[in-house]
Amino acid sequence: MLLPVSSVVEIFDPRRCEIGEGPHYDERTGRVWWVDILGCQVLWRAPAEAQAGSLPVPRQVGAVVPASSGRLIVCLPEGPSLLDPVDGRMRSLARYPDASELLRSNDAKADAAGRLWLGTMGYDYTNRIGRLYRLDAGGLTVVLDDVGISNGLGWSPNGELMYYVDTTLPRVDVFDFTEDGSLANRRVFTTVERGKPDGLCVDSDGGVWVALWGGGAVHRYRPDGTLDQVVEVPTPLVSSCAFAGPDYRTLIITTAARGSLDPAAGVTYAYYPAGVHGMRAHVFAG
Repeated sequence: MLLPVSSVVEIFDPRRCEIGEGPHYDERTGRVWWVDILGCQVLWRAPAEAQAGSLPVPRQVGAVVPASSGRLIVCLPEGPSLLDPVDGRMRSLARYPDASELLRSNDAKADAAGRLWLGTMGYDYTNRIGRLYRLDAGGLTVVLDDVGISNGLGWSPNGELMYYVDTTLPRVDVFDFTEDGSLANRRVFTTVERGKPDGLCVDSDGGVWVALWGGGAVHRYRPDGTLDQVVEVPTPLVSSCAFAGPDYRTLIITTAARGSLDPAAGVTYAYYPAGVHGMRAHVFAG
């Protein structure tokens, strides 16, 4: 069976990131937010207003997630903090119980109830000292341990499934997900044979879009886990993806330069899938 293959991606933002990661769309402001982890900055672009900017943070930042208050959650090596995008003030929300110079934050997302799901990884990619956490009104809870690189997160349209990536494993996993934020019945959703799975997002039809680190592409998988579409990206280190825009029909794709001189590396791209759109992005309740 021949799969639909597209290489029609456009440059969404030309700023080159050492490791671009974690795009989020905030429909309240029309801004797409993402981070340059090694560049220690949060970037944004508002396409409708032809505006863009960035916010420096003091340390490497694994993810940014909009909050209901209009502030931003930034995931720093020691834990999540609230950042005011106007005056730059920061307030720590929690500290990882195992915070050390060996660990940093990685991908994060909010669920429909406003809880924050955030993960960690070791700087030595060969160990498994990372964890997946949940942050809510009760504080920070360890959900998973023995994690190599905590990465992509997403939920099915009905909210009954949660998808999860540990990039050190060649697969995307799925859990049964309940309203109280509990996970059960972990199983393999799909295996990945091109590069390594990284960030992901889910469209309104339940399709799962997975960025392929080292694979130079984004794959769309049907709800049954079969490969449905391949989006070619002109650089190998593809890190994450998210739907954006008022109709959620633009797929934002982040990439990493990691010291490469290739002008296509580290740029943020846009792709417009035919007949598919994403879902409203959730914000952290804080």
